[in-house]
Amino acid sequence: MFNLTKHATRPLVAGFAVLATTAGALPATAGPTEVKLNQETTIGGIGVACTGVGQSRNQPQWLTYPVKLVFADPKGLLLADVTVSLTDANGAQVLQVRCGGPWVLLKPPPGKTFKAEARLTQPGTAPRTNAVRAPARGQSTVVFTFPDAKA
Repeated sequence: MFNLTKHATRPLVAGFAVLATTAGALPATAGPTEVKLNQETTIGGIGVACTGVGQSRNQPQWLTYPVKLVFADPKGLLLADVTVSLTDANGAQVLQVRCGGPWVLLKPPPGKTFKAEARLTQPGTAPRTNAVRAPARGQSTVVFTFPDAKA
């Protein structure tokens, strides 16, 4: 879980995210919430984690997330440092996160489909989109392939 006392510079951002969540969606002008590698948090009622690097990617808690977003180049090489936005069926943004790793894990409400848009911080790469829906059981993997990424 996100430990606010360890991140004393983030109370305003965390408070803003809670305030925006009560309004139903994050405003389009809000910047992404940074989720540190191997950290978990909740944004807009959706569990979020950032991982995929080293031995920590094999931790059992990551299997409790029904959706795994993976970022790769056309050869399948993993790409890191991504911003992900999730919008609901009405087009309202429900979260925007930045992850320094190649996986973003999500615990969206069951039965709802969201649109996920991923943007690499690498210049010259176009954003990619995919539909995201939590499966009834297990974990679904959604791969975002960036054909214009440089390894």
